[in-house]
Amino acid sequence: MNLPLIVRSDYYKALLVLLKRDRVIHTRERELMIRIGEMLDFDRRFCEATINDLLSNVHITRTPVIFADENIKDCFFRDALRVALVDGEFHPRELSWLRRMARANGRSDRWLDIIIEESLKNQNEGDCAPLQIQNRLQN
Repeated sequence: MNLPLIVRSDYYKALLVLLKRDRVIHTRERELMIRIGEMLDFDRRFCEATINDLLSNVHITRTPVIFADENIKDCFFRDALRVALVDGEFHPRELSWLRRMARANGRSDRWLDIIIEESLKNQNEGDCAPLQIQNRLQN
């Protein structure tokens, strides 16, 4: 499936906001975000530069991104949790922002709690498991 540039950009931006929330960018987070960026058809150098400047970039704000497509919403939250958990720590600021995003996208706290529980259980799949957006792009 071919996603419009605005959807791909919003998806990546929302993940960058999440990445920024704990004020630390771990190597595994960086690698995963570059991988996602490339899947979304962004140049690797663009992704690297964006991540390098992320903590000081005032233009990447905490304003929630609203996704119109229900499937993209589901993909986003599952992938966002993958990004949040890849460093082995689920920071309270990451959780808070994901709750804000969920509410803005018409999802309940209970819905997010279920997705979090599933993500924690599946955390052992490792980095080789396909991302949700990857599956979506292949269909």
